[in-house]
Amino acid sequence: MKEFYSWPDVGFLKYLPNSIQHVVINDKASKLDGRITFYAAEDFETLATQGVIKEKIAQRPSVAGIIFFTLKQFCYGERFNFSLLRDIVNSGYEVHFARENMSILDQSDLDKIFPMLYATQVVLDRDESRESWRDVWDLLTPTV
Repeated sequence: MKEFYSWPDVGFLKYLPNSIQHVVINDKASKLDGRITFYAAEDFETLATQGVIKEKIAQRPSVAGIIFFTLKQFCYGERFNFSLLRDIVNSGYEVHFARENMSILDQSDLDKIFPMLYATQVVLDRDESRESWRDVWDLLTPTV
């Protein structure tokens, strides 16, 4: 049985609470003949930089991969964080997205899916202005 990290999306809390995200992620793990052995998430402060997942990958956890709640988790910065996604895959981890029911098992999968990843960022930018995420961005803006 494969073991995975669960990575819910704190930026998505205005739509769906963590408890429901965990149910969806656990269902995805089950469909992959796996189970969740650990869960973590970005803080509001690290949402755009994805600092928590970067640190976790640097620790080289002994899991098959990470199941993110949504692809949107790679879109909170200025643009889609393709380099981080590539680094995770090149580190030997599978990457799964529960909401989109999508899996990236290796570099070949990542290459094939790249146009869809790029299109996702374009569509999000078109359909959701940064203003619609004001409650998240206000938390990311340092106060002096």
